[in-house]
Amino acid sequence: MTNPPTVAVVHFPSGGHIRPMLPLVAALGQHGLRTVQWAPLEWEQACLSAGGEFRPLPDLRDLAWPPPIPFRIAEFLGGLTERLAPWMCEQVQDAGADVVLRDSFAQYGHYAALANGTSEVVIPAMMAFHRGCRPSARDLPSFARSLLVGVPAAMRLRRVSRRLGRRYGERLGGPLSVFAGRHGSPTLVLTVASLQLRPEGLQGEDVRFMGPLRALGPTEDGSEPALDGLAETDKLIYVSLGTVFEQRPDFFRDAALALSAPGRRVIMSVGRLAPETLEPLPAGVQAHRHVDQLAVLRRADLFVTHGGFNSVQEGLAAGVPLLFCPQMFEQALNADVVARQGAGLRLRTVTADSIEDATATLLDQPSYREAAGRLADELRAGQRMGDAVELLAGLAREHATV
Repeated sequence: MTNPPTVAVVHFPSGGHIRPMLPLVAALGQHGLRTVQWAPLEWEQACLSAGGEFRPLPDLRDLAWPPPIPFRIAEFLGGLTERLAPWMCEQVQDAGADVVLRDSFAQYGHYAALANGTSEVVIPAMMAFHRGCRPSARDLPSFARSLLVGVPAAMRLRRVSRRLGRRYGERLGGPLSVFAGRHGSPTLVLTVASLQLRPEGLQGEDVRFMGPLRALGPTEDGSEPALDGLAETDKLIYVSLGTVFEQRPDFFRDAALALSAPGRRVIMSVGRLAPETLEPLPAGVQAHRHVDQLAVLRRADLFVTHGGFNSVQEGLAAGVPLLFCPQMFEQALNADVVARQGAGLRLRTVTADSIEDATATLLDQPSYREAAGRLADELRAGQRMGDAVELLAGLAREHATV
């Protein structure tokens, strides 16, 4: 009896990157493919629940996560790639992988595919980034300042890229290539083309829009305790800054002050920030380390968000208007795309007063909810799980028969 073709699923060590890929992993297993996933040890149960085998990434608790500066992020990704690539090459070989499915930031998976002579398929952590994804004119001064600050990081990245080139025969590339993370591979973008900034800039690349594979799926098992006691007439506002740059107690205190009002419930997901550091909170405001975001959004009237790609897809899939408080330029691009479609507002100066004023606008004017609902319909219609499975299954079986 022949073994089924094997897909090596290489995650980036962040929950916001791992969760969106799990529905595809489950679908691959249902299609008869063997999957092996690499992720941090604390994600073992979630990965196993999707099916297949699990192997832990090395202990990365010593990682110093970069500030939200593009060149610093690219340098961080380059350093992580150089650190993990030799180990990942051995792991992919040991697993007998026929194709590599990886997060765009997990570029150690790219070198593992290269070293083992397998194809790879990439899922970006954002929209498909390209040279045409430029900041708006109003954002250019701050963006230019962040690039200037990041020049030393770009120089260090160049040295990393050269070392990888000498070892594997292919350089990692400059900050733009590293941030995009595609390296010419087939790419599955988890949105629809209308939420991709300047999609014409992707001509000539194999980039396919799959729709949100997780955002329209089931919620986590069980009920969400944060929703307990919520009255049917209450307006629910959900606040989150994601899982990377969420340690902003000043922001959460301002949001709590701005959003608290009679007839409202405010749920804040604060991640690694200890909820007790925000106390005392105004009436009707709760802070939690983690909530079932899909469950909360499906009841929410407004989502106050940093504008990370996955959060945007999940909020819009639930038909919820978005209030954007971007932490970095990629999130600002997401905010501008959604705001132009009338489904949200972007704050350029984030204060308690600006949050309060924008919230009133978004809740009082039904056009924002209507635009979010229209985009939810578009996201539902744009789901292409079957196409993603077909691509990966074809590549895996082609390699397995060679």
